Amino acid sequence: MAERILVVDDEPDVLDLVELVLAPEGFEVLLAKDGLEALDQARSNRPELILLDLSMPGMDGFQVIEKLREDPSTASIPVVMLTARAQISDKLRGLSSGADDYITKPFDPDELVERVRAVLARQKRPLVSSPLLGTLEQWSGEIEQLARHLETAAQIQQGLLPQSLPTVPGFSIGAVLESSLDVSGDFYDFLPLEGDRVGIALADVRGKGIPAALLMVMVRTVIRIVAREVRTPAELVKRVNDFLASETSPELFTTMVYAVLDPRERTLAYCNGGHCYPLLFRNQGEVLQPLTTGGMLVGAFELAEYQYETIALEPGDLLLLYTDGVTEAESPEGEPFGEDRLVQLVRENIRLTPPELCVKVKQTVQAFRSAQAHTDDLTVLAVQVVS
Repeated sequence: MAERILVVDDEPDVLDLVELVLAPEGFEVLLAKDGLEALDQARSNRPELILLDLSMPGMDGFQVIEKLREDPSTASIPVVMLTARAQISDKLRGLSSGADDYITKPFDPDELVERVRAVLARQKRPLVSSPLLGTLEQWSGEIEQLARHLETAAQIQQGLLPQSLPTVPGFSIGAVLESSLDVSGDFYDFLPLEGDRVGIALADVRGKGIPAALLMVMVRTVIRIVAREVRTPAELVKRVNDFLASETSPELFTTMVYAVLDPRERTLAYCNGGHCYPLLFRNQGEVLQPLTTGGMLVGAFELAEYQYETIALEPGDLLLLYTDGVTEAESPEGEPFGEDRLVQLVRENIRLTPPELCVKVKQTVQAFRSAQAHTDDLTVLAVQVVS
């Protein structure tokens, strides 16, 4: 029996196009022009998958997902978001609402077919079929038995962080990490590469506590294994993505930045996997260049692709990498720290050394929170060209 795909979009041309792509591939295609019709179709026809537009009049896609997940008869139907919205915030909101994948319009027909097949195959695959996920569950169970000794676990994890900062001719480097719990889902790492190059990784694993810490260890391990095998930062991020997407459940993903610093050529090649944009300050902080090249969240989508960019660096240039524990920290009144405040803070302290600047950012965020309990890990990493 053909697998039923329910396509929901308020644009008739999109409905026709998707049907034209999927029907020849053997799928039975059902069509709905709005959210209410989609819910009716889902309950009466029980499709194997729903392709859902987000921007629709009346009931938008986020509300449709919420209604689907509330109803036991439709809660398990996988949903792929098909939308022109490409912001990371929209993707995160969709994933948090229960979506299984995300395709941005305009889409490639072949990619659409492969994404649909991948989600359907993942839905059929028993969760325990992943040996790595089984290992994760085993590790989690074992560490939970040591929950009363979290201080020991934190010490072990701290041992995985760089015990000293790399010495790179012509550059100064600083980094700080503050965990919201005894163990963290944030991490940074430095990897020596050929030609005196240095790999720089900074990641923020979804969640916190022991589960996030376990996934952090996995991500760190994969990075260290493949860093010397790949030619570009984009290849490394894709290798991490493909590993996590195929070997763990869809709820386990991370954001990350991976960069390669070349002191001989004085260049930085980087790839941003759905992470907060690194900030490059030039001309004593007067010029700000966000580093946006990369791709989507790492580990969430099996067919994700990534790009990289190489930037020439000049004396005085300052690169700041950070996790959202900085910009999303809230004051007691609920005001977020925000990127604008971070940029202003760096500009006011541009003459500090990178280690001093990282500490300054951490202390300023702590003061901004005041007595407010911090609910997210915080990491800041700075690199400056000094000669």
